[in-house]
Amino acid sequence: MTGPKIAIIGGGPAGLLLARLLQHSSLACTVFELDADRHARTQGGTLDLHESTAQLALKEAGLYEKFLAHARPEGEVLKIYDASGTVLMDENEGIGVRRPNTMSNRPEIDRVLLRAMLLDSLVPGSVQWGMKLSRVEQVQGADNERTYDLHFTNGHVATGFDIIVGADGAWSKVRPLVTDAKPFYSGISGLDVKLSSANTRHPDLGKRTGGGMCLTLGPNKGILAQRNGDGAVRCYAFMRAMESWDQDSGIDFGQMETAKREFVARYFGDWDQGAKDMVLRSDADSSVVRHLFMLPLGLTWCSRPGIALIGDAAHLMTPFAGVGVNVAMEDALLLARAIVAAASQKKTITTRTDKSALAAALQKYDADMFVRAERYAQQTWMYLGLFFHERGGVAMVEHFERMQAQESAAAVTAAAALKEEVKASAPTTSAEKMMAGGVGVAEVVRAPSDLPASTSASSASSPVGSGTTPLMEAKVGPHVE
Repeated sequence: MTGPKIAIIGGGPAGLLLARLLQHSSLACTVFELDADRHARTQGGTLDLHESTAQLALKEAGLYEKFLAHARPEGEVLKIYDASGTVLMDENEGIGVRRPNTMSNRPEIDRVLLRAMLLDSLVPGSVQWGMKLSRVEQVQGADNERTYDLHFTNGHVATGFDIIVGADGAWSKVRPLVTDAKPFYSGISGLDVKLSSANTRHPDLGKRTGGGMCLTLGPNKGILAQRNGDGAVRCYAFMRAMESWDQDSGIDFGQMETAKREFVARYFGDWDQGAKDMVLRSDADSSVVRHLFMLPLGLTWCSRPGIALIGDAAHLMTPFAGVGVNVAMEDALLLARAIVAAASQKKTITTRTDKSALAAALQKYDADMFVRAERYAQQTWMYLGLFFHERGGVAMVEHFERMQAQESAAAVTAAAALKEEVKASAPTTSAEKMMAGGVGVAEVVRAPSDLPASTSASSASSPVGSGTTPLMEAKVGPHVE
């Protein structure tokens, strides 16, 4: 299919997925990525991909089976300690409450494997590496047609694009084309560390972490550990703090081994030793100070023809609801659908009428994305409050208990409604019984658990509550463009 000339700025999961979806529909595109190559830097930790968003996008991209080959469903389990070392819940061992069923089927995949899978799916040469965007310039042609030129810091200029997609993260260079909004400090920061080969080098800490995520939550602080597929454990010792805390602390983070000891003693000194050791025994070269940023909740802007944003460029969130990459991949799916639908209206998009159709499609994408993004951002803000609650891990566990109770109540209501439906449809007269093959009411009205498989399946699909998984989405931090 011949279509608009498309540039995607940024080669993260969302940008690469968008490129794959477009190419899968025979639309050409180019990805401009600032990294020198695919191995230029670490890609962070692990991500849980949700069935109705990221997994759906991978299915439409023809990559679902490859995703399953790398996915780790065993990584979905969660353990929570309090600051004293008491286990509050442990899904590895069946201790305490479990999260509701609505939080299941969200297997983990290492970010590096997801990116590699997406890169390998693209047409060779689709990604231009080492391209750091400096600015986007709108050009008005002789026929009064609007296109965009891309200027890069290495002096290269790429010209004549009909669509520019900003998939360039927190500090997007494309975002200023549609809004003046900038990321602001979320109030959460701390140390990001890693324990390589945790089960071998630190078997006690590997056991403490379990198969998935281990949260140690105290008043307004947390030591959050997450197992990766390569055997490493990524750990985040985060807290509520002023943005300048690291500069004001007097700790020399240029000497990280000494800094880790001072950091733990000052901010986590009275915590359980096992939690502190997640930081103290981490790899010498892995520790980085992180400040978490976000965009305003409910951010919108006036749609601009030929410009679209996806992922963190559009709706930067903190990682505490585990939804960021899922929203980003859903953005890619819905934007690809919009572009493909507009491009398929005619063989080429060269006339003003065609450009108008494309502009309308992007405008609708923006409007829908604003609604989705705000919903997820509100969930993320709520979970930030639970991760860093004055009552520590108890508040998180109580939240799950409430969700479980709501799910159970909804299931009971659904079962009762099904029983009434069956009872109402049962034959009541002799003639009706004969028409039904002589089956009596007592034989027709049965408990839901005794219903045939096809009927039970319909009841299983009834709504059973809602929520979003509080598995913290692993991020390297803002990718400064």
